[in-house]
Amino acid sequence: MRSSCVVIVGLLAACGGDTGEGAAPPVSEDRPLAAGFEEVYRVGGIAAQGWDAFTEIEDLDFDARGHLYIRDETGSSTRFVVVDGAGGLVAEFGRMGDGPGELRDVDRMVARPGGGAVIVDGGHRAYLLFGPDGSFERALRFGDAGADRNVSAQIVRAARDGDALFLIRSSNVTLSQGEASGSTGDRTIYRVALGEGEEAVQVPFAEGWEPRPEQQVTMETDDPSDVFAELGDAFAYYEPRLVFDVLPGGGVAYSDSSAYAVKIHTAGAPPRVVGRPLHPQPVTEQLRERTRARVLERYEESVEGQFNAPDLGEDIPSAFQEQLAAMMESLMEGMRDMVANAPFMPEVPLLHDLRTTWEGTIWVQRWGGDPLEQIGMVPGAVTEADEVTDGWIDVLSAEGEYVGTFSLEETGMPAAFGPGGIVAFVETDEFDVPTIIVKRLPEAVR
Repeated sequence: MRSSCVVIVGLLAACGGDTGEGAAPPVSEDRPLAAGFEEVYRVGGIAAQGWDAFTEIEDLDFDARGHLYIRDETGSSTRFVVVDGAGGLVAEFGRMGDGPGELRDVDRMVARPGGGAVIVDGGHRAYLLFGPDGSFERALRFGDAGADRNVSAQIVRAARDGDALFLIRSSNVTLSQGEASGSTGDRTIYRVALGEGEEAVQVPFAEGWEPRPEQQVTMETDDPSDVFAELGDAFAYYEPRLVFDVLPGGGVAYSDSSAYAVKIHTAGAPPRVVGRPLHPQPVTEQLRERTRARVLERYEESVEGQFNAPDLGEDIPSAFQEQLAAMMESLMEGMRDMVANAPFMPEVPLLHDLRTTWEGTIWVQRWGGDPLEQIGMVPGAVTEADEVTDGWIDVLSAEGEYVGTFSLEETGMPAAFGPGGIVAFVETDEFDVPTIIVKRLPEAVR
């Protein structure tokens, strides 16, 4: 398998790519790091009543001055807030609509290093550029005319030294008016230059390893379970994630396999691989059975929760309830068949997430000890980062040398990294009200 080959390459790279005398030995034991980060400020929380009363934080990002850009989702609307280095309000903007600078369907938001924000709007199919004060500047149409309109940007990062974005696309399955469509996306990291023209083209920058062939399916159907059958072999359990972040100088660091192998890619040069001598565990038949049982259990709980929702009360006509029950059973049957026949990758991925600091240090989040934490309700889907409580974060220097390891019990992965070692975290209370906490990292891990 390719990921096994990557392990060997990663081990060589971790040793400096040199087998001669003087090469640093790889480190297989964790060096614990303390997470006593200095707090700079906090905004939001249950007591907030004005601009800092947040509902659901979707994106956070810093510009080069240390201003924090916040995307807050409130029901069917989106707003953006900018705060300065002390947590004071700089700007608040965002309005839903079809006019210039208005929002339809926001996929992602990133800060522009020089100030301002880029909004990736799937409804307008455009990149919307705003200034540091929240004023609308211009829109650039998506230049990828051949791409599936239903596939959105999954991860978007702003290049730290210019007007460009890096992004990857998401997988997507939709069912509307008897037509089902699905796309597995792709494993390409695209670069998008935000020039002065009328459109911005996604240009392939780095090609990630493809564990499964890319597929697109569109079909007429009255039965949603047909989608499971058509896309059943397009995904596999324990597929490694493609995760990346930007580096100073215009490159990216990314992980695309089950191994501990971080690839550093810059324009015009082959990828350099760094990592640690940690090995993925095999997917055994016992683990396959545990995985199938967990998926079906979670899916049954989800279906039952939707069918017993408060708005499906006794006032709903019995004929409609019977129709809904039949549809749910059809979905459940399709799910059982998909789970029984779904393929599995041969190894359990080691890496969950990857971020970089403004100085180029790489933070690598490893999964915890239970492989079932990685499993979503469909093959290829994985647990979201904010749901993971078990695991570790390794810190690698810009040269790829291992620095040390944080436990997730001490700190989670920051939601945003900024200049001068500032980072932002989001914490929610028992009422799911978010608070944004900005801290400063010590020099050793910046």
